[in-house]
Order: sequence, then structure tokens, then C-alpha cells
Amino acid sequence: MEAILYLSLVTVISYNIIAAENYKNTDNEFSNETVHRAYQTGVDFGIINTEKYPFLTFQSDERNIFRGLFREYTSLNASEPINYEEWLIMNNFGILPDTQESLFEKKIAKRSTADNKRRFVNTVRKGDILITGRGVGGLIGHAAIMTTDYWVLEMPGGTGWQNGIKNNNRQLSKHAWFDVHRSDWTTIYRNRDASVAHAAALWADHNYYNPRGGAKKTIHVTYKITTDIKSKNPSYCSKLVIQAYYFGTGNKKVISNLSVSGRVIVPTNIPIYFMHPYTLVNKGKY
Repeated sequence: MEAILYLSLVTVISYNIIAAENYKNTDNEFSNETVHRAYQTGVDFGIINTEKYPFLTFQSDERNIFRGLFREYTSLNASEPINYEEWLIMNNFGILPDTQESLFEKKIAKRSTADNKRRFVNTVRKGDILITGRGVGGLIGHAAIMTTDYWVLEMPGGTGWQNGIKNNNRQLSKHAWFDVHRSDWTTIYRNRDASVAHAAALWADHNYYNPRGGAKKTIHVTYKITTDIKSKNPSYCSKLVIQAYYFGTGNKKVISNLSVSGRVIVPTNIPIYFMHPYTLVNKGKY
């Protein structure tokens, strides 16, 4: 597992160098050659396990999901050119680094929806991080944090994200979260230190919802993806989560140096930001 996380971290830091060498012709960004090369790059980097994520599955996701998100990202970041292969590497190909499983793996009805929901709501706890497959704003995946054992705090994005979406932060119950994402897998990550998880949850609640911890929202945050990883407004889903564990846990070295972690914080790479002994435990997908 540590080897996988290390490879993923190296990937995030060096994706721009690799892509610049291997990808010159932006006119053919979606060509068959580019798609095959990108997949092989993921395999060579140890990101893609060919048994867990076969090429035909990647090819389908690439055509139906990744292309659209890439276009969204480039429309927002025209001043910082990035090519398709580079962007896929930055997003870890939509693969969680600890399991090497794609966020877009199809849900097979091994359990009923009702049973799956019951397991989910009985598992999540305060401070848990939720990562699911929906993407917005040019990023693969979506992330949120449990501020209590019952409430989920997130920035869902949505239509108009290119110009910023005012008042986008929200709380919803864990039951409502599951209902919104019932067609996607939601993976639950838990910090090994419960006190750290609780501190991060409290910071998120007080800085992204209500400074007094009340039920009424008094903080209104604009959704916008920027390279400023320390400001709280504007913000976006995965930035909120990492900030909570970075700023909300005192002097403990929970999160790695954000300055070397890439242009933006992408949901799929959230686990690699956490340092020993505060690494995350995967509590399953629902």
C-alpha cells in the first residue's frame, strides 16, 4: 500500500514533466494513440492495475466521462495550459490510490439498495471523508466530510461553476447523501486518530457552516476552483476536506506540505496527503 501511495505522490508532483515529453500535438488530444498511451502511462506508473481496470473499461470512461471533465477544466484554466494525458495523471485516472479501484466501477447488485444504505448510515462517523465518482469543475470525483455522526458538509458545485457559484456550501443528512449518490460508489475513509478526526470535523463546521456550531448556516462560500489552497472563500469540495485536516488539527503533522501537492487538490488523491501516523483507513464502499 505504501508503495502505491508513494507512486501516486510522485505522479502528482511530476505529471507536468512526463506529459510535456510525451504529448506534443494538442490537436489529437482524444486520438486512439493518445488514449492507448495514456492508459499505458497509468500502468507504467503503477496507478492502473490492468486486472482491476481493463483498457476497455478505461476506454468507456474516457469517452463518456473524462473528455467532458477535461474540457471543463481547460475552459477554466486557459492561462495554465494542460494537455489531456497530463490532466488524467493529475486526477490519478479516477482511481483511488489505496485500492487501485476506479470511482466509476459499476455497481453490481450484490446487496439491495436498502441494505447498502443501512450499512452506509451505520458506518459513517464524525470526521470521516466521503469520496464518490461524480465530477464537477473539471475534477474527477467528489469529496465531503462528516461534521457529526449524522451531518455531511460539502460543496457540490453545479451549473455555472465556471464563473463561481455563490452560497454553495451546504449540510445534508447522511441519509440524503446516500440518496443523492445511490447510483455511485461512496468510499468512506477514516483517520486512525479519532481526536484528529473530531478536530477536523469541528473546524470544517465552524469555518464552512456556522462559527458557533449552530444548525443555521451563517457562512456563505462561493464554489470556484483556484490554485489558492489556503483561502476559505472561494473553495471547492476536496479543498474543504484537506483544509479541515490541515488547519483544524493544531500542531500535529497530519497533512503533507500542500505546496508540493499539485495545482489543485483532486478528490482521488486525498488519501496521499495524510502522513503517518494519521493515515486514513478505508472503511469500505457503499
